[in-house]
Amino acid sequence: MQTLKSATFIGSGNVATHLAQALFHKGIKINQICSRLMENAAILATRVDAEPIDHIDNIKEDVDIIFCCTKDDLIEKISEKIARRKRIKSIVHTSGTVGLEVFKNFESKFEAVGIFYPLQTFSKYNAVDFSEIPIGITTTNRFFEAELLNIASKITKRAFVISDDDRQHLHLSAVLVNNFVNHLFAITQQYCKEHQLNFNLLKPLIHQTINKIDIVPAIEAQTGPAKRKDFNIINKHLSMLDDDLLTRNIYQSLTESILEMYHK
Repeated sequence: MQTLKSATFIGSGNVATHLAQALFHKGIKINQICSRLMENAAILATRVDAEPIDHIDNIKEDVDIIFCCTKDDLIEKISEKIARRKRIKSIVHTSGTVGLEVFKNFESKFEAVGIFYPLQTFSKYNAVDFSEIPIGITTTNRFFEAELLNIASKITKRAFVISDDDRQHLHLSAVLVNNFVNHLFAITQQYCKEHQLNFNLLKPLIHQTINKIDIVPAIEAQTGPAKRKDFNIINKHLSMLDDDLLTRNIYQSLTESILEMYHK
C-alpha cells in the first residue's frame, strides 16, 4: 500500500469531530465530511477545510482511506455501499465492539480494511488531549497495520495493535469504568438536587477516588460501609432510598458485589 495521505469521514458526531480535527492538525488532508444532515457536515468540514456532503453517493472515489464513525448498526450497510466504488483504497471503523467480520462480504473490494479505535469518551463541547488517548489498531493486513500505526502515532503516544477479541473486552471494561461510573454521577447529581444539596461538595472526593488508582490498585483503595461490613449504615441507606427503587436496587447490587469481593 502507498502512504495514506488523505481521508474522508462518514459521520460528524463526537468521535468524527475530534478525530478529524486531530488528523487535520497533523497534516492529514481531510477531503470530505459526509453526514446525514448537511448542517452537521458543514460545521465539521469548516474546521478541517473539507467539502461537506450529505450522501454517500457523493463521496469522491480518489481517497486513501474512509473513516466510518457511525453507530455500530450502520457500519456494515455503509461499508457495503462504499465497496461498490472503484477507487477507494481502504476503510476503517472506530467501534470498540464491531469486529472485522463486518467487512467479510466485501473485503476484497478494498486494498485493506481495519479498525481504528480511540479509547476515550468524546463530547463535541469538551476538548481532549489526543496525545494521551490510546488508539487500538486491528487489521489482518500487515502493511495496512503499519500505515494505521503511522497515522495514529501522528496524534497519540499510545498507538497499539490489538485483536478483535481483546478490543471487545477492552470496550466492555471502558463501559464499566466510564459509562456506568458517569451514570452514578448523574444519579447522585439528581439525588443532591432533590435534597437541595450542593453536588460540588462531592467533587474533591471524586477527584481523590480517581487519583488513588494511580497509586494503588482499586481493590486496595476500597473504603466504605460494605468494605467494613457495617450493616447498620447499609440498612439505613437502603431505608432512605425506599421511595427510589431504581437507586435502591443499584445501591444494593453494588453493596452485594463489594461484600462478595472482600468477604467471601
